[in-house]
Amino acid sequence: MPRSPGRARTLGWLTAFLSLPVGAWLAAAQRTGFRGKNLSNLTLEPMLIAIAGAVAFVLWLLLARGRLRPLPGIVLLIVLSIGALALEQFMPGLRE
Repeated sequence: MPRSPGRARTLGWLTAFLSLPVGAWLAAAQRTGFRGKNLSNLTLEPMLIAIAGAVAFVLWLLLARGRLRPLPGIVLLIVLSIGALALEQFMPGLRE
């Protein structure tokens, strides 16, 4: 059963909304050497970023009524990535 081009495009956007912000967080955390991060931070922060990306994608999909245009998607990805960088930098170390 072949996939429709619209469904493949939607899955591509969903993948970008989940992977790019988490990738930005991971790159920033590696750059700092995971300083001040413990196991709670290393599991909670990426999970929060992935949830935020999924929620932003679903809201964008609902508001766009299935017509996903590139410019709003790119702007949302930039905002999510900036949020991920801010979360990595400003989230304090959690107790175990």
